[in-house]
Amino acid sequence: RNKDAHEFSVRLGTTLRTNSSQCNNTPKDCIIQKKTTRKTEVPPKEDEEYHEASETQLICVEVESICTPIQNTCCLFMKDIAVVKLKTKVNYTDYIQPICLPKNCEDPPASSTSYSVGWGRIFEYYDPNEYEDDLEDEDQIDELEIQKRVNKTSSGVPSVGSQTEQAGFVTFHDANSLMQREIDLIDQDQCTAQLKSKVPGYIICTSGGSCHGDSGGPLMYEDNGRWTLVGVISDGPDDCYHPEKPLLFVKVSHFVDSLISPFMQAGNHSDRNAICATDDARKDCVTRAYQFHNYTLK
Repeated sequence: RNKDAHEFSVRLGTTLRTNSSQCNNTPKDCIIQKKTTRKTEVPPKEDEEYHEASETQLICVEVESICTPIQNTCCLFMKDIAVVKLKTKVNYTDYIQPICLPKNCEDPPASSTSYSVGWGRIFEYYDPNEYEDDLEDEDQIDELEIQKRVNKTSSGVPSVGSQTEQAGFVTFHDANSLMQREIDLIDQDQCTAQLKSKVPGYIICTSGGSCHGDSGGPLMYEDNGRWTLVGVISDGPDDCYHPEKPLLFVKVSHFVDSLISPFMQAGNHSDRNAICATDDARKDCVTRAYQFHNYTLK
């Protein structure tokens, strides 16, 4: 998203679902191995082998049809979710795996930990008191590069809580690998108070956790080795480092019986029209959503 030009460059995440009968088996490579409050790289097998092999795992599959909900709003709380039916079956590999759908209107267990993953931007905070030691240990950046980063990021850096942090600086860069982050959920009442607007039941709020480029990515949790899809990133604050408002996810379980299952089972065109928005309605709603955020579609 180009904030200054008020334009969007479309770059969305998707999630591959599976049949319910397959939801009892989750490869160990899908298990997120450590908790964190910042984005970290999803653990690979071996770095060199992983990056070399993952490049060969990129596949292109033609889309047969798309279904989006019939909307009652195209502003902040639009039902920002789509079901995409592919023309051909996707073969699972070590790098391409499905995730389970929740039951209809099911909430994640209170004891579960939720994660988001994506290819969006990464921010890093640098404390000048520790910066030199970090560079000596990791041999990452020379002194000239440090000064360039300081000059580049010193203006317009979000104010932060402590004097120590204010002396540092924040840098942003694009992710080269799939990244993960533990997410804290916010209850509806708290989210409504922060947004000063009633939050509908099909929206899940979190206290940040994503950045530009993560849109469309999953919110998920793991229970006894099985990963379940909770939500899809829809909207959030412009400031990824110090979010001024909650991050919004569309709640997937809200649409299992009303959208996802009927669309996958629809036998004819009339069935689909009863479930999905028309192409013209979908385009009109997306255009109005961008206008609401004061952006133009690129």
